[in-house]
Amino acid sequence: MGVLGAGIGWQIWKDPRSFFDLFKSGWLLPLSAGWLVGSAISAGSSTMPLVSWKYWAVEAAHWWVFAVGLTMWPMQWKRLVWVFTGSVSGLVCYTLVHHAQYHFRADQALLSPMPFFQEHTVYAAMLAMCLCGLLFLFWRASPFTRLLLIGACCLFLVGIALCYCRAAWGSLLLAGFLGLIILTGQVHWRKWIVVGTLLLTGGLFFRENFFEAAKTRTSRDVSTLERFNRYACAARMLAERPMTGFGPGTFQFQYMPFQRREEMTRISVGLPVYTHNPDTYGRGGSTHSEYWQALAETGWPGFALWLAWAATALYLCIRSLRAGYLKGQTDGEAWIYLSILLSLTTFFAHGLVNNLLHDTCIAAWVWGQLGVLNAYSERRNTGSGVAPG
Repeated sequence: MGVLGAGIGWQIWKDPRSFFDLFKSGWLLPLSAGWLVGSAISAGSSTMPLVSWKYWAVEAAHWWVFAVGLTMWPMQWKRLVWVFTGSVSGLVCYTLVHHAQYHFRADQALLSPMPFFQEHTVYAAMLAMCLCGLLFLFWRASPFTRLLLIGACCLFLVGIALCYCRAAWGSLLLAGFLGLIILTGQVHWRKWIVVGTLLLTGGLFFRENFFEAAKTRTSRDVSTLERFNRYACAARMLAERPMTGFGPGTFQFQYMPFQRREEMTRISVGLPVYTHNPDTYGRGGSTHSEYWQALAETGWPGFALWLAWAATALYLCIRSLRAGYLKGQTDGEAWIYLSILLSLTTFFAHGLVNNLLHDTCIAAWVWGQLGVLNAYSERRNTGSGVAPG
């Protein structure tokens, strides 16, 4: 990260105007930079300044290397995806072999990706993003290359299936459903929203005991109950400091006093967890939600800035696809928009129940794809779009 960041800085130092031109190339980079500025303001009033500034520095480094770097050189994304696919394939094989020693037991899925990942949720989220993100590599690929890609996709699907991460399963199903709608040409968003709303309403109407069944189900799931406990703590923290939050990265150290005894579970903790060992796995940690973490740590303004760049990214993908890019006018550029849309969809859906962006592997995909999207969407608007090969 240091070497890449310094290299980007060197290029900008040689041509400072190019850096400012990046912010004229689209809305994504300025909005994401605004979110970093908002986080810095929150860090300035943090309850734990050292923790917050350290956390902010890591987030800023991720943004600088991947978002700024890929905005400057979007053509490198295809090479990076190939490298990532190869390395992740090896990681999945290692994890499966490790997991097989415990007969693929669900309770061992948490430890199987170690030492590369501390637990299985980030590993599963990365696989889902990578699976969707390599979609555009199929464009004009040779039969042998497509065979390799299909093999990688199958391997990733096996890895996701055996990671026992429900959020990854759900986010991938959502992305698959969205991709199916787009590829079949049914991009009538209002109709699908109406149909989905009617189906959900009808299901609830004919299943009067829906909420009781859900309550009974979750009452036996300590993981879900502990998430509810964290969300309640985040809401109370937000109520106490609604404008600045407690500071980036501070939730895991500050939420304990906001717990209520009736909401705590057998895995709740009263003191921060500083080291991982067999007795602390699954305990402590942060909010288990990107959205609640932004609210508790940066307040309403920081959360609004977070939503701004997230919504803009999805909007740019959908707008470009609806403009007819799946009809062949752009020599494959549609496929990079589609892969980014589906990959980011898995991240934002998974982010409802887990916070992931602090991990470098996830940050590489999120910020990297935002940089590519920022660069290509502007080239599309100016009529100078080029294929991602």
